[in-house]
Amino acid sequence: MYHNQKSWKELQKLMPLKNRIDHSTEPEESYRTISGMDVHLDVYHRKSDITIVILHGVGGNGRLLSFFAVPLARDGYHVICPDLPGYGYSKFSKKVTYEDWIDVGDEIVKTEMARGKKVFLIGLSAGGMLAYNIACRNQSISGLIFTNILDNREEAVRVHSAKNRIQGKYGTKLLNLMPEFLRSIKVPIRMVTNMDALVNDTEILRVLLKDQVGAGSSVSIGFLLSMINSVPILEPEVFSKVPVLMVHPGNDRWTPVEISEIFYDRIASEKQKKILDRAGHFPVEEPGLSQMENAIDRFIQEHLST
Repeated sequence: MYHNQKSWKELQKLMPLKNRIDHSTEPEESYRTISGMDVHLDVYHRKSDITIVILHGVGGNGRLLSFFAVPLARDGYHVICPDLPGYGYSKFSKKVTYEDWIDVGDEIVKTEMARGKKVFLIGLSAGGMLAYNIACRNQSISGLIFTNILDNREEAVRVHSAKNRIQGKYGTKLLNLMPEFLRSIKVPIRMVTNMDALVNDTEILRVLLKDQVGAGSSVSIGFLLSMINSVPILEPEVFSKVPVLMVHPGNDRWTPVEISEIFYDRIASEKQKKILDRAGHFPVEEPGLSQMENAIDRFIQEHLST
């Protein structure tokens, strides 16, 4: 597991000190069986009435979210970062679909709420829409936070998310014609997404792209299609019960803010938007990183009574 993995340890050295795991913030690694899959969890245990569940996107994993989780754990929040199946150290023997990702988050949220916890969901990158879908199933959570929210039904979103404009415009149509038996084929994530814009810092990008349980891994065509073809559980105009905070990187070279605003502007809930100065898609640059942390903490404190 991660205690034997080198990539995240290299990444730690490139993070600000306040965002690095140390002896007081090291997560406990565990497994939880969900929908026939053994889902690996990084859990930052705290005696708190509040649980924060943080979700990565395509090319991520739970340990990469430590730069989000560590400041929250230091603030006393109980934090859970799952490895969504296909990434990190989760184990499975079936064909994983985007619906399985929703099921994983849904089960974690329901378990925490059954324990009497107030739950906040955070989604990074494609994890933003994932967190939204989980919130649609659990509308009594205390809040929904995301960096990006990408509706793949929109051509502009597909074009920005894909490796290049041609793939974005025509790739999905061609892949949908592929016979079912070929959809189990795995392709490097870098072949189908704009991973070179994952983060603006070239040294951090180098580390992330060689992570074999993250951005350096491969993904099945079937999973990609299940995500691209998915439809939000609720249209944003009827999503009105859960308060929303979008903390969008201001220098996102992959999915700029106007791409997220296509969906965000339609959300009916009470909502707030904070643009993170100089931060890229993986928002580790200052002052955006601190702006994000402060905005999230204020949002949580404002909605503790929810």
